[in-house]
Amino acid sequence: MKKITIKEVAEEAGVSKTTISRFLNNNYGNMSKETKERIAEVIERLNYRPSKQAQALKSKHSYLIGVVVADISNMYSSLLLKGIGEVLEKSGYQMIIMDAANSITQEKELLEKLLDQSVEGIILQPSSRQTSNYQFISERNIPLLLVDRQTDPEQWSSVLTNNRDATQEILKKALAKGYEKVVVVSEPIKDVSTRELRFETVDSVVKKADKKCQLIEIDQEEQIHAALASVLEEKSRTLLFASNGRMLMEALSWLIHQGIAIPNEVGVTGFDDWNLTELVGPGITSIEQPSKKIGEVAAEQLLQKLVTKTTEVQKIIVPSTIRWRKSV
Repeated sequence: MKKITIKEVAEEAGVSKTTISRFLNNNYGNMSKETKERIAEVIERLNYRPSKQAQALKSKHSYLIGVVVADISNMYSSLLLKGIGEVLEKSGYQMIIMDAANSITQEKELLEKLLDQSVEGIILQPSSRQTSNYQFISERNIPLLLVDRQTDPEQWSSVLTNNRDATQEILKKALAKGYEKVVVVSEPIKDVSTRELRFETVDSVVKKADKKCQLIEIDQEEQIHAALASVLEEKSRTLLFASNGRMLMEALSWLIHQGIAIPNEVGVTGFDDWNLTELVGPGITSIEQPSKKIGEVAAEQLLQKLVTKTTEVQKIIVPSTIRWRKSV
């Protein structure tokens, strides 16, 4: 099918190409109501779609936002991207999605590619804790907003959940039920601020209660089976705390396949909910992160920065919800 040009639209509507361009950019000036209606009718009838590239060149806006997540296979990322996408679409922006695959090296290459594509801003779930790794973005004067994690020292605004408060609340109530030991199951925590914070919070609460705390770091999914088997050989009453949804699902899968009763033989809690944990066993008490809402807030904040040009650093907290069930 032949692509309709702006010249053909102008000729059909009986106006100049400049008038069509002004109409497309909502710059009506003294344009009469009849002219606007005639142009709109011609555009719809001819099914004209203006070139985004051409509009970008003329307006010096690409209307592109880069979004880089640490691991796109994680459900958290999927919901985050949905929230970001819905807000950007309403504002006429498109997002370019990149998956860093938990690699700092790959993440740097992807960010460079986004800058080469003239994105107007970047939303990043950083794979590194070091601010210096992202300084090159600021040097290009591209607004950057962080989600889920922060870098040190803090230099950019971030949208997070209330990791410390939610973790403290769920641990204190769980420990009151007589657990002697808490085992944190996490992906490697080094350089990932959220994982570090969650473990440090659990460790602090457990030690204040004069109980034992152990960290199991899982780099590959199959490692969790041997690790949990070793932990559960001990006879002390144990609570498993999963630091994210992937670890929670892996732990639950192993426990169920082993026929281990929850919570009679071992208690289970942690992040995330995803509306799945109420269907598992007795129903899993978990911390439900508002992943989609975090994405919406992040997109809104970045768009606001594009308008106001502000460099103020803000930490925006979108609270999680604890879903109390029967697994602890």
